[in-house]
Amino acid sequence: MDVTTVVLTVIMMGIILFIGALVALKNTITYEAKQLFMSVIINVAVPFIILNGVFNTELTDDVLHQVVLMFLFSVSFNVSAIGICFFFAKTIGFSLPKSKQLSLLAAIGNSGFIGIPLCAAIFGPIGGLLAAIFDAGLDVVVFSLGIYLLQSEDRFEWRHLKALVNMPLIAISFGLIFAFSGWEAPVLMKDLAGMLSALAAPMAMLYVGFSLPDLFRSKQALFFRELWMPLIWKLLILPVLMIIMLAFLPIETLLKNILVILASMPTFMLSAVLFSRYTDNEQEAVITSVFSTLLALGTIPLIAWLSTFWIG
Repeated sequence: MDVTTVVLTVIMMGIILFIGALVALKNTITYEAKQLFMSVIINVAVPFIILNGVFNTELTDDVLHQVVLMFLFSVSFNVSAIGICFFFAKTIGFSLPKSKQLSLLAAIGNSGFIGIPLCAAIFGPIGGLLAAIFDAGLDVVVFSLGIYLLQSEDRFEWRHLKALVNMPLIAISFGLIFAFSGWEAPVLMKDLAGMLSALAAPMAMLYVGFSLPDLFRSKQALFFRELWMPLIWKLLILPVLMIIMLAFLPIETLLKNILVILASMPTFMLSAVLFSRYTDNEQEAVITSVFSTLLALGTIPLIAWLSTFWIG
């Protein structure tokens, strides 16, 4: 992995985050404005990252093999990570409900909001496409096992899976069907996809920056007693475990590098929405997401550097 590219990309994203925080300090960023920002990222920018990857990648048997492997890795890694973190939380004495919540905050990363744009920036169109496949697997885990763990009655309902039908998944489906058809995308569509896909990374970091002033101005506590656990596991322990595991697997180096970056993502932004709906600890999810995102600006380059000793 080219650590210099990772470092420069993360630094640029950090600068954009800082700019977003400055804008929010000088201007009132309403809840509606932030929701509009998120909607554009999820429903426009990220889908076009996926389409840009499809339009600029020759769908060979090798690429199809990578797509299948990425999805399987995503589901298996995220399920295993939740299980390991849950076992650790219970072992050190946390209550059952708290262990369930902390295991999600510690295991599930922000692969859609930050991971896809970051992988596209570091690895090019194929990186964005494979990161989107990883995010599809993560969504399956979140909206099945994740919601099951958060619900107090411990009952899974099929209606929760409707959240899986979203614009990124639609873009993946359309893109793969288009690629299988053998058609060549018009130059206009390629240029449009390239232009709109470039919005994702800066808009995602601006959004995080917009959220910082309100969080620090809030009269609520900025920390909670168990915060250390999801931060350490999400940003350090799980990525290192991913590196060690990948070192012994006979798969392409590109796939390994993308998986390392995705395993290094901060806590998923959607946690605040899910915790608000199913628990009384929304603020803990918000705090974990924000602090893990800020700390990830330092830990992602560190993990990338460590990976060079194991997988190149």
